[in-house]
Amino acid sequence: MAKHQFTYKEIDGQSIDADVYYDGVGTSASRPVALYFHGGNFVSGSKELLGKLHIQKLLEFGFVVVSANYRLCPTISLAEGPVSDALDAYQWVRERLPTILKEQTGVSLDVKKIVVFGHSCGATLALLTAGQPEPPLAILDIFGIKYLQDPAFHTASEDRVPLIDEAFVNQVFQQVPAPSTAAPPMTATGPDLKNPRIAWMFSAVKKGALIKSIVADGNYETVDPTFLFSKGKFPPTYFIHGTADTLVPHKLSQNAYDELVAAGRESHLVLVEGAPHGLDARMQEGDDTYRTIVKGLEFLKAHI
Repeated sequence: MAKHQFTYKEIDGQSIDADVYYDGVGTSASRPVALYFHGGNFVSGSKELLGKLHIQKLLEFGFVVVSANYRLCPTISLAEGPVSDALDAYQWVRERLPTILKEQTGVSLDVKKIVVFGHSCGATLALLTAGQPEPPLAILDIFGIKYLQDPAFHTASEDRVPLIDEAFVNQVFQQVPAPSTAAPPMTATGPDLKNPRIAWMFSAVKKGALIKSIVADGNYETVDPTFLFSKGKFPPTYFIHGTADTLVPHKLSQNAYDELVAAGRESHLVLVEGAPHGLDARMQEGDDTYRTIVKGLEFLKAHI
């Protein structure tokens, strides 16, 4: 497995990067592309969150895999940061990456064969690529955030919340321009509340205020992919969601599946009984979760 990092966008004096993974050995034929967006509530994480097992299986299927960073909220809005960058990353893959990759590695891409996938908020961004003039051939949504106006994202949690100093969490607003990479949302022992960005995110989620704070203008139509379900021909879509997800209710994937099927679109839904948010974070090759994820990746392969 070979890996190269490329800058796909430059803005506000900073470079926004993507990792490109490919099999250095094999056919000289043009290869399809699987574009990935990471999770982290639009606030944390980076392109490095894409798991090695996901990458290896996609390479085995013949894909070139692209994992893209995007600018993180809350010092930039959801529309101006994550959504804008994700759509630019998609167009970069279509328009510029084929030439760059061919010149630097000799690997050819078939830009008519692009699929997109993501975890959590990354799945939101993946679904939004469906609104592009030349949408992807298929989308895999793994416990994705959608229906952003749902009460689940705007209701304070009844869980006891550790006391977090407001002055400390507000240090996140000093991070200007908005970074395109940050610590992951969770560690092996839970959220790192000593990190102002993670503490702000954790606090905002518990208050039911995170989505509202990053969609301050209230224009959900530009950032919520469910508005696209009834517009044009939505690509074939595969949803994977755990029934014990307390951060993003699995009913939202059920609703999305139902809505797409009612509109005559190809859609598949896999509900994993008892599985939490981040259900594949610790999967091992060959276990039940691995097999579930592989079926989703096989769905992408079947549509190229």
